[in-house]
This record gives sequence, C-alpha cells and structure tokens, in this order.
Amino acid sequence: MFARVLFPTDFSAYANAVFACLPEIKAAGMREVVLLHVIRQSDAPLPDTLNRESVDYMRWSAQEQLNIARMALEGHGLRVSVCVEYGSPPAQIARVADEERVDLIVIGAQGATVAQELLIGSVSYEVARRATVPVLLLKFQVVRELGHVRCNRVCEQMFARVLHPTDFSECANAAFQVVKRLRAAGAQEVVLLHVQDERAMKHRSAQQLAEFDREDAERLQRMCRALLLYGLQARPLLRRGVPFRETIRVADEIDASLIVLGSRGRTMLQDLIAGSTFENVMRLSRKPVLVVRG
Repeated sequence: MFARVLFPTDFSAYANAVFACLPEIKAAGMREVVLLHVIRQSDAPLPDTLNRESVDYMRWSAQEQLNIARMALEGHGLRVSVCVEYGSPPAQIARVADEERVDLIVIGAQGATVAQELLIGSVSYEVARRATVPVLLLKFQVVRELGHVRCNRVCEQMFARVLHPTDFSECANAAFQVVKRLRAAGAQEVVLLHVQDERAMKHRSAQQLAEFDREDAERLQRMCRALLLYGLQARPLLRRGVPFRETIRVADEIDASLIVLGSRGRTMLQDLIAGSTFENVMRLSRKPVLVVRG
C-alpha cells in the first residue's frame, strides 16, 4: 500500500526517534525509502554569493549523515535513495514527494499546544496541509534531562487498533478507503467514530435528535459491514460533543495505536476560522495520526 516512503529529517533527537520507527512500516508494504534533508534558507542565506562555501559544507555534511542512515535501512532489506535540498522545508518536502512519486510521507510531530505550534510554525503540520499524498505524523513523549532530549518512542504494532473519525464527507471517505487496506499492515480492530456536533444539535427537537441518531448509526453500521468484506473487525461509536475533543478522548479511551482522518487541504487561516477538527486532532492528539488528503 505504501511501497515508496519519503522521510524528511533534520537530524534532531525527535527525527531520529521517527527514523527508528521506519522499519515498522514495512508491514504496510514499504519497499523503498527516500531520505531527505532540507537546508533552511535562514541557516545559510545568499547561497549564490557570500555563503556558497557554507552551503556546500552543509550539503556535504547532510549527505554523509543520510548515507549512514541509508546503510542502516538497507540492513532491513529496503531500497534507499538520499536527497539534499535548499529552501523552505515544507515546500521542498511537498515538491520532492510529488517528484519522487512517493505513497507516504513519514514525519515527526511533537505534541504541543496550539499556541506553541502557531508561534514556531511547525514544519510537520504545514507538510500535512500541503502534501498531496498521505502523511503519517508520529508522536512521542519528549523528556528533557540535564540539557539532553530523549524521545520515548512506542511504534510497535502501529496499525493494530485504528480509530477512524468520520463526518461521512468525501474527504472522510478518502481516508476510509485507506483504512480498508490496513489489514495487511496488521490492523486487528477498527473503531468508526462519528461525533454529532453539540453546537449544531442544541436547538434540535427530541424527535429530530432521534432521527439523526438513527441515520448516523445506520451509516456507521454500513461502514462496519464494508470493512468485514476486507477481513477487518470493526465497531461503530456514536458520540455527541465537540468533534475534535471527542476524537481525542475516544483515542485515549480505546488506546488507539493510530488515528486515520481526512483533510481538505485548506490553508492555516481557513482552518483557524473554521475551528477545523482535522487541524485540532492533528496538533493535540498524543496518538500517531495518518492524514489523507481528500
């Protein structure tokens, strides 16, 4: 399913933790990995004039580190290529993903508050918004001790228990098509979640609410039956509340190993105005998130 994977790295402790999880994705069909490092413009401005030597040294150093990573992955029986680019990391990652025709981008996403992520302009979330292919955002607990950063990684059986939040839209259906194919990756159970937005429901009559419940429950049951045809055990879950909060709560309740959800690929401004469920789950969940562009 994800035969060709792009892994962008900045060689940080967090990126190294993601790198250590890459072999786990072999279960999802991974056979080739493209290793990418992007030299930021802020680290070496004016590359064609004053800092040509600095950029050349950074490129050589990155190439050497990528070659070490390449040999480690080749030891797992994977085909590996390396690439060093210069510019804006989100833009270059999205461009390389398209040019290399990868099936998946795997990148680390440190779980922080929305305010913190907006201030630092997280590369991971910008990639998830820009990319035309699925993006797997891996989350880790970051421990800082005596000036050192350690990431507690838990990526074994990443696809075992999948939570798929759906609003029954075309974007959600694109993500559902990916969920259908996860049995080969080791999926043992899929929980299909629909959250009725309490903000839209509070002025409805009891009769209308009962009708919404019936229709939504039937939709979830149809999706469960579809997954059975693909050999997947599935159960429906209907909740009422704020969609992103309920999604994160349910992910913790069922101890989901992965959340798979659809994205409309909107801009950051549009997401903030709309209070996007996608945006909030992607940022605030402590579980890995697989984002599928609708």
